[in-house]
Amino acid sequence: MLTGSLIAEGDGFAIAEVRCDGGRASFDGPQQECSHVLVAVRHGAFVRRVDGEEVLADSTVAYLSAPGVVEQFAHPVAGGDVCTAIHLSPLLLADLAGGDPFVTSLALPIDADGELALRQLTVLARRGDVSGLLAEHLVRTLTSLLARRYPGRVASGRPTTALARRRMVNQARAAMLADPGIGLIELATHLACSPHHLSRVFKQLTGVSISHYRNRQRVSRALDRIALGDTNLAGLAHELGFSDHAHLTRTVRAFTGHTPTGCRAMLTTGRL
Repeated sequence: MLTGSLIAEGDGFAIAEVRCDGGRASFDGPQQECSHVLVAVRHGAFVRRVDGEEVLADSTVAYLSAPGVVEQFAHPVAGGDVCTAIHLSPLLLADLAGGDPFVTSLALPIDADGELALRQLTVLARRGDVSGLLAEHLVRTLTSLLARRYPGRVASGRPTTALARRRMVNQARAAMLADPGIGLIELATHLACSPHHLSRVFKQLTGVSISHYRNRQRVSRALDRIALGDTNLAGLAHELGFSDHAHLTRTVRAFTGHTPTGCRAMLTTGRL
């Protein structure tokens, strides 16, 4: 039996976990894919057939599919299989692949580093914060996988001058100051550039990742509000783009070494 569950959804992407009991050597009936999706196996293996060609998908081989592709699947391995399915909007795939979402059906070899990155992606998806660290890790991981097959396409779109790169970073910082909840993919769309290259250039020029910078700014705003006596941490978390109160607390503690409550005590009483 095949079961699927959505574990995260962000701007231009959705991540699901798909499980199959396994033990069926025969192929299922043909089914048509309805989205751009990258499927990576975390446990077990299965066979995918497209246009008469069969490929065994396991932890070393993922695949990218597209709307309209007709597929058949067999799950002959005892114990079943567990996969991570990453659904991508045509626009996001075009940004990651350096052009139109041309890929219709593509096998992608996965080395140990790539497998670890994909597993980390699943962990981050379960933690939330889809616009921050998760989106940044997703862009970095998928770009790396696609670059192995299409290095020229993925490298396209890089700003050509130092002035253009600096202007792009300044515009990104201004946009994050205006909207503390904006994520990498939405930010890249706003700046009309590739999220991969925005992420790379931002770190080259500032020394920190976009998610780190955005969280640093959000912590600063949280401290400002806490110092003014704001005690509604759940409302503050929502306003600043955190997934929940606990996410705000974790981030403030990671940057300051103290919980928001501890920070309030220090800022209102002067206690060291």
